[in-house]
Amino acid sequence: MPKLLEADEVDVLSEETDALIEEESWRVGSTDYAPDLSDGGAVNGVRVRPARDKTVKKGRANARRAWMWNGTESLLPLMWDTDGKTHDGAKRYLLKRYCRCCKFAGFTGRYCPKCVDTGCSICKGSSDPKQVIPCFYLRKDDVPEPSRFYGSIDCFLPQCARTGGRGFLTQEDMRMHARSRHRAEYAAHLEVQAASRTDEVADLRKRLDDLMARMSNGAVPVEKPKRRRRSQKPQPTIQ
Repeated sequence: MPKLLEADEVDVLSEETDALIEEESWRVGSTDYAPDLSDGGAVNGVRVRPARDKTVKKGRANARRAWMWNGTESLLPLMWDTDGKTHDGAKRYLLKRYCRCCKFAGFTGRYCPKCVDTGCSICKGSSDPKQVIPCFYLRKDDVPEPSRFYGSIDCFLPQCARTGGRGFLTQEDMRMHARSRHRAEYAAHLEVQAASRTDEVADLRKRLDDLMARMSNGAVPVEKPKRRRRSQKPQPTIQ
C-alpha cells in the first residue's frame, strides 16, 4: 500500500514542493515532441532499450464460469488471499439459494426468508431441497430448469455471435438486439433495404407504363371480359 501524505504535512511541504517542481522543470526541460520508443531510442538524455525475448505471463484468474438455475450463463468472482496463492472458489456465491415457490433468489441458508416472513401457504417455509435449490451450478447439465434462450432467427450481421444456432426466438428480439448492439450497422442495413424496395417499385412502375403504352398502340390485344349468363331459374309448374 503506498504511503499517504499526512494532513499536518501539507502546509509545511507546499512551498518546498513548488520549489522542487520549478528546479526539475528547469534542469530536465520539456519538449512537445515525444518520439516512438517501442524499438528503443533516446529522449532528454535518457536512452531506452526495448526488452526482447521477454514473455509476459497471464495474470491469475479472477472469476469462474457458472450457470444459474434457469441456464443463464454467469461469471462468479474469486476472492484471493493476501499472498495471492489460494482463492475461495467463489464459495460465497455457490452458497446462495433459489426458492422455486416464490421465485426469490440470492439468499443463504436452508429456508427461504420470503416464504418464512409471509407465511407461504404452499411450502409453509419448509426447507425441502426440492423447493430451495442452489442458485448457481458449475455444470450446465446440472441446471434443474433450463430455459430456451436461443431460436432459429439469426442476427442480420453475419459476424455477430448470435448466429448459427444461437439466434433469437422472435423477430422483435433480433431487432431489439440490433438496435442496441449494432446501431450503425443496423441503420445502414435498413437504408439498403429501403433503397432496394424503392428500386423494385420503380421497376414495376416502368413495366406497367410500358404495358399501358403498348396496349394504347394496339400492340397488345385487349380482350373484353365475357359476360356471365344469368342462371335461369326453373319456372314453377302449375298443376
